Amino acid sequence: MIALLQANTFPRLWPGRVGQAARTGYADGVFEPQDLSSLERALLGVLCVGLPPSRAAGSDAFRVDYVTAVVHALQGGLAPEAFLVAPGGGVSAPFRDRLREAIVTLEQKQIVAPVTVGVPAAAGGYEAGLAIDLVDPDTQPAVLDRYLAQRCMEELFLLPAVYPFLMERYSTSGEVWRRLREAGYQRQ
Repeated sequence: MIALLQANTFPRLWPGRVGQAARTGYADGVFEPQDLSSLERALLGVLCVGLPPSRAAGSDAFRVDYVTAVVHALQGGLAPEAFLVAPGGGVSAPFRDRLREAIVTLEQKQIVAPVTVGVPAAAGGYEAGLAIDLVDPDTQPAVLDRYLAQRCMEELFLLPAVYPFLMERYSTSGEVWRRLREAGYQRQ
C-alpha cells in the first residue's frame, strides 16, 4: 500500500474522483493532495487523525493548531518547535495567521466548512460546542472531503520525520478517547 501511495497509483475508492481533473483546473471541485499547499495538507492530515478535544484531554498537546504547527515544521525539515512560542507552548502569531489563511482557502475550495457552535457533531467529525474557529483553539473546521483528508494523513505518515510524532499523537488520542468514554464523555 505504501508503494501504491508513493507511486500515486492508489486505487480510487470513490467513483468520479479523478486526480487528473483536479490537476487541470479543479473540475467538479475534485482535489488531490498535490493540489494543496504543504500547510493545507498538514492541517487536513491532522484533522483526520481524530484528536480528542484538548480541554477534555486536559492537555494543549491535543490542540489542532499545536499539532499542525509541529507537523508542518517537521514536514519542512525544521525543528518541531519552529512555529511554537516556546517548546511545548502555544503556536506563534505568524503561524496562527498562516493557519487561518489556510482554513479560509480550504473553505473557499469547499474542502472544510466552518463549525457553528451548538450544531450536533457529525460522526467522526468535529466536537459540537467546542466548535479550529479563529479564536477557540479547540474549534476546528468540519472536513467535507474525508477522502482527501485521509490521503493527506497517509502522506504525512509516510514522512520519516513526521511519523513518530503523529503516530504518538494518534495512539495517545485512542487512550484519551477510551478514558473519556469510560468517564461518561460522549459525542452528541
